[in-house]
Amino acid sequence: MSKIIVKTILYVAFYSFFCAISIYAGIKCGFTDSHTPPIPFAIELFTLIVGIVLMIIDIKIAKEGRLIIILVHSLGLLANGLVAGYVIMLAI
Repeated sequence: MSKIIVKTILYVAFYSFFCAISIYAGIKCGFTDSHTPPIPFAIELFTLIVGIVLMIIDIKIAKEGRLIIILVHSLGLLANGLVAGYVIMLAI
């Protein structure tokens, strides 16, 4: 397999896993909390920080396949950002 394909599959798995875990934690523990950030928000915040760092590294390093990697990062960050935004809207 090509290095780009493996990297793409790993990124899709990373973003999908943490999005699913966040939604599961929200259903199990609730999307709102009394005075602390809910668990789904903490998971999404971690995912967004790691995803942004990985995207910056890939933009600087990747020479071939840069477009597909940036697309995967953009879609993953968008999906996880929407879940984080939903949790924030419930907290307000």
